Amino acid sequence: MTEIDFLRDKVNGDDIKTFCEKIELSREAYEAAEPLCRRIIGEKRDFFENEIVADIKDADKIKALARSMRADQDLCMLSCAILLGMNAHKLYREKGIPDDIYYPSMREITIWERTCEREKQKIGYYEYSWLRHFLTADIVRLHRLEFHIVSFNRKLRYKKHGVSVKGGDEVINIHIPEDGPLYHSDVIESYRRAYRYFNRSGKAVFVCDSWLLYPGNYDFLPPTSRIREFMDDFDIISRNDVKNDGNLWRIFGHHDSYAPENLPRNTDLQRRMADYLAANDNVTGSGYGVFVFDGEKVVKE
Repeated sequence: MTEIDFLRDKVNGDDIKTFCEKIELSREAYEAAEPLCRRIIGEKRDFFENEIVADIKDADKIKALARSMRADQDLCMLSCAILLGMNAHKLYREKGIPDDIYYPSMREITIWERTCEREKQKIGYYEYSWLRHFLTADIVRLHRLEFHIVSFNRKLRYKKHGVSVKGGDEVINIHIPEDGPLYHSDVIESYRRAYRYFNRSGKAVFVCDSWLLYPGNYDFLPPTSRIREFMDDFDIISRNDVKNDGNLWRIFGHHDSYAPENLPRNTDLQRRMADYLAANDNVTGSGYGVFVFDGEKVVKE
Protein backbone atom coordinates (compact mmCIF):
# COMPACT_ATOMS: atom_id res chain seq x y z
CA MET A 1 0.00 0.00 0.00
CA THR A 2 1.05 3.59 -0.50
CA GLU A 3 2.01 5.94 2.32
CA ILE A 4 -1.05 6.78 4.34
CA ASP A 5 -0.97 10.49 3.56
CA PHE A 6 -4.55 11.18 4.51
CA LEU A 7 -3.77 10.39 8.15
CA ARG A 8 -0.98 12.97 8.25
CA ASP A 9 -3.74 15.51 8.65
CA LYS A 10 -6.75 14.88 10.80
CA VAL A 11 -9.54 13.16 8.92
CA ASN A 12 -12.82 14.76 9.91
CA GLY A 13 -16.31 13.37 9.86
CA ASP A 14 -17.09 15.09 6.58
CA ASP A 15 -14.28 13.21 4.81
CA ILE A 16 -15.55 9.89 6.08
CA LYS A 17 -19.14 10.80 5.33
CA THR A 18 -18.31 11.76 1.73
CA PHE A 19 -16.53 8.47 1.13
CA CYS A 20 -19.38 6.46 2.66
CA GLU A 21 -21.94 8.31 0.57
CA LYS A 22 -20.00 7.64 -2.62
CA ILE A 23 -19.86 3.93 -1.92
CA GLU A 24 -23.56 4.00 -0.90
CA LEU A 25 -23.00 2.70 2.61
CA SER A 26 -26.20 2.94 4.61
CA ARG A 27 -26.67 5.87 6.96
CA GLU A 28 -26.98 3.46 9.89
CA ALA A 29 -23.68 1.76 9.04
CA TYR A 30 -21.93 5.10 8.57
CA GLU A 31 -23.22 6.41 11.88
CA ALA A 32 -22.05 3.25 13.66
CA ALA A 33 -18.57 3.21 12.09
CA GLU A 34 -17.67 6.90 11.89
CA PRO A 35 -16.99 7.44 15.63
CA LEU A 36 -14.72 4.39 15.69
CA CYS A 37 -12.93 5.59 12.55
CA ARG A 38 -12.14 8.84 14.34
CA ARG A 39 -11.05 7.00 17.49
CA ILE A 40 -8.66 4.86 15.44
CA ILE A 41 -7.17 7.96 13.85
CA GLY A 42 -6.94 9.80 17.15
CA GLU A 43 -5.83 7.00 19.49
CA LYS A 44 -4.23 4.30 17.34
CA ARG A 45 -2.88 6.08 14.29
CA ASP A 46 0.64 4.70 14.60
CA PHE A 47 -0.57 1.12 15.02
CA PHE A 48 -3.00 1.50 12.14
CA GLU A 49 -0.33 2.94 9.86
CA ASN A 50 2.63 0.77 10.86
CA GLU A 51 0.82 -2.53 11.35
CA ILE A 52 -2.47 -2.64 9.45
CA VAL A 53 -1.64 -0.52 6.41
CA ALA A 54 1.86 -1.97 6.20
CA ASP A 55 0.45 -5.51 5.99
CA ILE A 56 -3.10 -5.38 4.68
CA LYS A 57 -3.19 -9.16 4.24
CA ASP A 58 -3.23 -9.71 8.00
CA ALA A 59 -6.75 -9.48 9.40
CA ASP A 60 -5.46 -10.62 12.80
CA LYS A 61 -3.98 -7.17 13.36
CA ILE A 62 -7.41 -5.60 12.97
CA LYS A 63 -8.73 -8.11 15.48
CA ALA A 64 -5.93 -7.11 17.85
CA LEU A 65 -6.84 -3.46 17.32
CA ALA A 66 -10.46 -4.21 18.20
CA ARG A 67 -9.40 -5.92 21.42
CA SER A 68 -7.12 -3.07 22.40
CA MET A 69 -9.92 -0.57 21.87
CA ARG A 70 -12.58 -2.78 23.48
CA ALA A 71 -14.56 -2.48 20.26
CA ASP A 72 -16.77 -5.00 18.49
CA GLN A 73 -14.55 -6.93 16.09
CA ASP A 74 -16.85 -6.70 13.06
CA LEU A 75 -17.51 -3.00 13.59
CA CYS A 76 -13.76 -2.41 13.91
CA MET A 77 -13.27 -4.36 10.69
CA LEU A 78 -15.80 -2.10 8.97
CA SER A 79 -14.15 1.05 10.32
CA CYS A 80 -10.72 -0.11 9.18
CA ALA A 81 -12.15 -1.06 5.79
CA ILE A 82 -13.49 2.47 5.39
CA LEU A 83 -10.15 4.05 6.33
CA LEU A 84 -8.22 1.65 4.11
CA GLY A 85 -10.65 2.32 1.29
CA MET A 86 -10.07 6.04 1.64
CA ASN A 87 -6.34 5.48 1.67
CA ALA A 88 -6.54 3.39 -1.52
CA HIS A 89 -7.62 6.48 -3.45
CA LYS A 90 -4.02 7.59 -3.84
CA LEU A 91 -2.96 4.20 -5.21
CA TYR A 92 -5.77 4.21 -7.76
CA ARG A 93 -4.75 7.68 -8.91
CA GLU A 94 -1.10 6.63 -9.17
CA LYS A 95 -2.19 3.77 -11.41
CA GLY A 96 -4.25 6.13 -13.53
CA ILE A 97 -7.54 4.54 -12.47
CA PRO A 98 -10.35 7.14 -12.50
CA ASP A 99 -12.86 7.76 -9.74
CA ASP A 100 -15.67 6.18 -11.76
CA ILE A 101 -13.82 2.89 -11.25
CA TYR A 102 -12.36 3.60 -7.79
CA TYR A 103 -15.63 4.31 -5.97
CA PRO A 104 -17.58 1.39 -7.53
CA SER A 105 -14.66 -0.88 -6.58
CA MET A 106 -14.87 0.37 -3.00
CA ARG A 107 -18.56 -0.56 -2.99
CA GLU A 108 -17.29 -4.01 -2.07
CA ILE A 109 -17.24 -2.64 1.48
CA THR A 110 -20.95 -1.85 1.24
CA ILE A 111 -21.85 -5.22 -0.25
CA TRP A 112 -20.16 -7.15 2.53
CA GLU A 113 -21.45 -4.84 5.25
CA ARG A 114 -24.95 -5.72 4.07
CA THR A 115 -23.95 -9.38 4.17
CA CYS A 116 -22.81 -8.98 7.76
CA GLU A 117 -26.16 -7.42 8.70
CA ARG A 118 -28.04 -10.23 6.98
CA GLU A 119 -25.93 -13.07 8.35
CA LYS A 120 -25.04 -11.78 11.81
CA GLN A 121 -27.88 -9.31 12.40
CA LYS A 122 -25.47 -6.52 13.22
CA ILE A 123 -23.59 -3.71 11.50
CA GLY A 124 -20.06 -4.72 10.62
CA TYR A 125 -17.74 -6.41 8.15
CA TYR A 126 -15.99 -9.77 8.17
CA GLU A 127 -14.83 -10.72 4.65
CA TYR A 128 -11.52 -8.85 4.91
CA SER A 129 -9.36 -11.29 2.95
CA TRP A 130 -11.44 -10.55 -0.16
CA LEU A 131 -11.38 -6.75 0.26
CA ARG A 132 -7.61 -6.51 0.06
CA HIS A 133 -7.72 -7.34 -3.68
CA PHE A 134 -9.72 -4.15 -4.22
CA LEU A 135 -7.54 -2.05 -1.91
CA THR A 136 -4.57 -2.88 -4.14
CA ALA A 137 -6.58 -2.50 -7.38
CA ASP A 138 -5.80 -6.10 -8.33
CA ILE A 139 -9.54 -6.54 -8.84
CA VAL A 140 -11.67 -3.63 -10.06
CA ARG A 141 -15.35 -3.17 -10.63
CA LEU A 142 -16.37 -2.12 -14.12
CA HIS A 143 -20.09 -1.34 -14.21
CA ARG A 144 -21.96 -4.43 -12.92
CA LEU A 145 -19.12 -6.97 -12.71
CA GLU A 146 -15.62 -7.25 -11.27
CA PHE A 147 -12.51 -8.30 -13.17
CA HIS A 148 -8.86 -9.18 -12.85
CA ILE A 149 -6.18 -10.97 -14.82
CA VAL A 150 -5.56 -14.65 -14.03
CA SER A 151 -3.94 -17.67 -15.61
CA PHE A 152 -6.19 -20.07 -17.47
CA ASN A 153 -6.92 -23.31 -15.59
CA ARG A 154 -3.82 -25.50 -15.96
CA LYS A 155 -5.85 -28.68 -16.36
CA LEU A 156 -7.89 -27.39 -19.29
CA ARG A 157 -7.63 -26.27 -22.90
CA TYR A 158 -10.03 -24.25 -25.03
CA LYS A 159 -10.05 -23.75 -28.77
CA LYS A 160 -12.86 -21.94 -30.53
CA HIS A 161 -13.58 -18.94 -32.76
CA GLY A 162 -9.97 -18.78 -33.91
CA VAL A 163 -8.63 -18.53 -30.36
CA SER A 164 -6.70 -21.17 -28.44
CA VAL A 165 -5.80 -21.02 -24.74
CA LYS A 166 -4.13 -23.50 -22.44
CA GLY A 167 -3.12 -23.68 -18.82
CA GLY A 168 -1.08 -20.66 -17.73
CA ASP A 169 -2.22 -18.32 -20.52
CA GLU A 170 -3.41 -14.90 -19.39
CA VAL A 171 -7.18 -14.39 -19.45
CA ILE A 172 -9.71 -11.96 -17.94
CA ASN A 173 -11.51 -13.39 -14.93
CA ILE A 174 -15.03 -12.37 -13.90
CA HIS A 175 -16.53 -12.02 -10.42
CA ILE A 176 -20.21 -11.34 -9.85
CA PRO A 177 -20.84 -9.13 -6.82
CA GLU A 178 -24.05 -9.66 -4.90
CA ASP A 179 -25.35 -6.24 -5.74
CA GLY A 180 -28.72 -6.24 -7.43
CA PRO A 181 -30.23 -7.75 -10.59
CA LEU A 182 -27.97 -9.30 -13.19
CA TYR A 183 -29.41 -7.62 -16.26
CA HIS A 184 -27.74 -8.90 -19.41
CA SER A 185 -27.39 -5.42 -20.90
CA ASP A 186 -25.31 -4.44 -17.85
CA VAL A 187 -23.29 -7.64 -18.12
CA ILE A 188 -22.37 -6.94 -21.76
CA GLU A 189 -21.46 -3.35 -20.94
CA SER A 190 -19.17 -4.66 -18.20
CA TYR A 191 -17.43 -6.96 -20.71
CA ARG A 192 -16.91 -4.00 -23.03
CA ARG A 193 -15.39 -1.90 -20.27
CA ALA A 194 -13.11 -4.76 -19.17
CA TYR A 195 -11.95 -5.27 -22.75
CA ARG A 196 -10.91 -1.61 -22.91
CA TYR A 197 -9.56 -1.45 -19.34
CA PHE A 198 -7.17 -4.34 -19.96
CA ASN A 199 -6.14 -2.90 -23.33
CA ARG A 200 -7.32 -5.84 -25.39
CA SER A 201 -7.56 -5.92 -29.17
CA GLY A 202 -8.93 -8.52 -31.54
CA LYS A 203 -10.48 -11.40 -29.61
CA ALA A 204 -10.13 -11.65 -25.83
CA VAL A 205 -10.81 -14.65 -23.62
CA PHE A 206 -12.92 -14.26 -20.47
CA VAL A 207 -13.38 -16.93 -17.81
CA CYS A 208 -15.51 -17.40 -14.72
CA ASP A 209 -15.58 -20.08 -12.03
CA SER A 210 -18.84 -19.80 -10.10
CA TRP A 211 -21.89 -21.54 -8.70
CA LEU A 212 -23.81 -19.41 -11.19
CA LEU A 213 -22.28 -21.55 -13.97
CA TYR A 214 -23.12 -24.93 -12.48
CA PRO A 215 -24.68 -26.89 -15.38
CA GLY A 216 -27.38 -28.28 -13.10
CA ASN A 217 -28.84 -24.79 -12.84
CA TYR A 218 -30.36 -25.35 -16.28
CA ASP A 219 -32.47 -28.15 -14.79
CA PHE A 220 -34.47 -25.91 -12.47
CA LEU A 221 -34.14 -22.29 -13.63
CA PRO A 222 -36.88 -21.02 -15.97
CA PRO A 223 -35.96 -19.91 -19.51
CA THR A 224 -36.53 -16.29 -18.47
CA SER A 225 -33.96 -16.49 -15.66
CA ARG A 226 -31.24 -13.84 -15.70
CA ILE A 227 -28.83 -16.43 -14.32
CA ARG A 228 -29.52 -18.65 -17.34
CA GLU A 229 -29.00 -15.67 -19.65
CA PHE A 230 -25.63 -15.08 -17.98
CA MET A 231 -24.75 -18.78 -18.30
CA ASP A 232 -25.60 -18.75 -21.99
CA ASP A 233 -22.63 -16.47 -22.71
CA PHE A 234 -20.23 -19.26 -21.69
CA ASP A 235 -18.95 -22.57 -22.87
CA ILE A 236 -18.91 -24.43 -19.56
CA ILE A 237 -15.92 -26.73 -19.98
CA SER A 238 -15.55 -28.08 -16.45
CA ARG A 239 -17.86 -28.73 -13.51
CA ASN A 240 -17.35 -29.45 -9.85
CA ASP A 241 -20.11 -31.47 -8.17
CA VAL A 242 -20.28 -31.04 -4.41
CA LYS A 243 -22.63 -32.37 -1.76
CA ASN A 244 -23.66 -29.68 0.73
CA ASP A 245 -21.79 -27.10 -1.35
CA GLY A 246 -20.33 -24.22 0.64
CA ASN A 247 -21.71 -21.73 -1.87
CA LEU A 248 -25.28 -22.52 -0.86
CA TRP A 249 -25.08 -19.80 1.77
CA ARG A 250 -25.22 -17.27 -1.05
CA ILE A 251 -28.76 -18.41 -1.78
CA PHE A 252 -30.02 -19.48 1.64
CA GLY A 253 -27.76 -17.68 4.10
CA HIS A 254 -25.49 -19.47 6.56
CA HIS A 255 -26.98 -22.57 8.16
CA ASP A 256 -25.55 -25.46 10.12
CA SER A 257 -27.28 -27.82 7.71
CA TYR A 258 -28.41 -27.49 4.12
CA ALA A 259 -30.87 -30.37 4.32
CA PRO A 260 -33.51 -29.37 1.72
CA GLU A 261 -36.43 -29.83 4.09
CA ASN A 262 -34.98 -27.25 6.48
CA LEU A 263 -34.03 -24.56 3.97
CA PRO A 264 -35.88 -21.24 3.72
CA ARG A 265 -38.20 -20.89 0.74
CA ASN A 266 -38.79 -17.17 0.72
CA THR A 267 -37.79 -16.53 -2.91
CA ASP A 268 -38.40 -18.30 -6.19
CA LEU A 269 -34.70 -19.14 -6.44
CA GLN A 270 -34.68 -20.63 -2.94
CA ARG A 271 -37.72 -22.77 -3.68
CA ARG A 272 -36.36 -24.02 -6.98
CA MET A 273 -32.90 -24.74 -5.58
CA ALA A 274 -34.29 -26.52 -2.52
CA ASP A 275 -36.44 -28.76 -4.73
CA TYR A 276 -33.43 -29.46 -6.97
CA LEU A 277 -31.28 -30.41 -3.97
CA ALA A 278 -33.99 -32.73 -2.66
CA ALA A 279 -34.12 -34.52 -6.01
CA ASN A 280 -30.34 -34.73 -6.42
CA ASP A 281 -29.04 -35.98 -3.07
CA ASN A 282 -28.12 -32.41 -2.03
CA VAL A 283 -25.51 -32.19 -4.79
CA THR A 284 -24.83 -28.94 -6.61
CA GLY A 285 -21.52 -27.17 -7.28
CA SER A 286 -19.82 -24.82 -9.71
CA GLY A 287 -18.81 -24.53 -13.33
CA TYR A 288 -15.76 -23.16 -15.13
CA GLY A 289 -16.88 -21.19 -18.15
CA VAL A 290 -15.11 -19.53 -21.07
CA PHE A 291 -16.12 -17.20 -23.87
CA VAL A 292 -14.46 -15.14 -26.59
CA PHE A 293 -15.24 -11.41 -26.78
CA ASP A 294 -14.52 -9.16 -29.75
CA GLY A 295 -14.81 -5.83 -27.95
CA GLU A 296 -18.53 -5.42 -28.52
CA LYS A 297 -20.15 -8.80 -28.14
CA VAL A 298 -19.66 -12.40 -27.10
CA VAL A 299 -18.59 -14.33 -30.20
CA LYS A 300 -21.17 -17.03 -30.86
CA GLU A 301 -20.47 -18.05 -34.47
